[in-house]
Amino acid sequence: MTEDDSSTDDPFDAGDGARTGDQTTEPMDGPADASTDAGNGEPANAPSDEYANGSTGDPDPSGPDSGADPGPTADGPSPSIYSDGGGASTSAADGDRHIPVAEIPDARPGRERDWSSWLVERTPSLRRSLVYAVAIGVAFLWVVPFLGLLMASVRPLSEIVGGWWQLEGMSITLENYQRAWAYQTAPLGQALLNTAIVTIPAVLVVMLLGAMAAYPFARFEFPLKTALFFLILLVMAAPPELVAMGNYNTLRSTGMFDTYVGLVLVHVGWGLGWVVLFLRNYLLGIPEELEEAARIDGASRFQIFRTIILPLSVPALVSVAVIQFTWVWNAFFFPLVFMRSPDLYLAPQVLPLMRGRLQIDWGLVAAGSILTMIVPVVLFLLLERYYTRGMVAAVVD
Repeated sequence: MTEDDSSTDDPFDAGDGARTGDQTTEPMDGPADASTDAGNGEPANAPSDEYANGSTGDPDPSGPDSGADPGPTADGPSPSIYSDGGGASTSAADGDRHIPVAEIPDARPGRERDWSSWLVERTPSLRRSLVYAVAIGVAFLWVVPFLGLLMASVRPLSEIVGGWWQLEGMSITLENYQRAWAYQTAPLGQALLNTAIVTIPAVLVVMLLGAMAAYPFARFEFPLKTALFFLILLVMAAPPELVAMGNYNTLRSTGMFDTYVGLVLVHVGWGLGWVVLFLRNYLLGIPEELEEAARIDGASRFQIFRTIILPLSVPALVSVAVIQFTWVWNAFFFPLVFMRSPDLYLAPQVLPLMRGRLQIDWGLVAAGSILTMIVPVVLFLLLERYYTRGMVAAVVD
């Protein structure tokens, strides 16, 4: 066999004919022997060591006779992939073109950061610093008096006179709470019970009537709708002292003066305005498609209100309950005007009676104040999640 014939039989010839599948008997103008491997002089199509040593098994079906890419040979990569433009195999020179893994640079190099750059990045802007300063100042104004009240409630009067912030020789006692709960002139325990009797109905009635009044304002169109809504806003703007005389005469004429029922009605009428406005804004954010789907199913307006509107309005109703409860529980003006019997006094009326004639027992008054504020604070902490959701939705919508 001549040299030309051997080059014709070599399917891995680096020439153009071998790469395109067109084998030709004409010699190429490339290097002298393109059919031998540049590394050890063996033919490029020589069998691998596995088959040369007599190993059993069929060769790779993607060999030179299959028409597919033969893949890497025993001595290096396939010449059909790693061949240079001149037609010769370059498997020996491939090592010079690859970068070792250890020398590959990091795609995302980390920055060397010092303390100065770290502080600059985390220093808030001037606007945010002002916001933080205002928030800290407001929190300070609220927290410090509460801490003083709490410390005064657990210390005897002799230590409070020198200043509640004096910690030297401080002694803790619960005697002030015991005296406040069973105070002989106006026991705080009975006053707290009276306050609960007035507050709970005032909250429940306002929630129910407010929801029933807010739903038409949010969904229906009726005559004098704008005028009635403006009237509600006008009632909200009036101070309690402005309507006290009219309420006083009304309760006197109806026989409800100095009764729990009369005081509950006053709180309901006073709180109904803002509750309607608050719930109306919340109901505007509920999609009307839910009600339309219920009407297609045959539900009446009352069924829609009971089964759809009220369950979806739970966050807003909880917000109403917390705000109204806190307002009625801490109200001082209305009980002072409409409640005259000492047995019916509420907690805000009892606290001023603990001061004594000659001097004020600040520990006793502080303990009574702590006992009075415990109930609204606990209620707010229990319902904080719903309260926040309802307030945000009502304001945004």
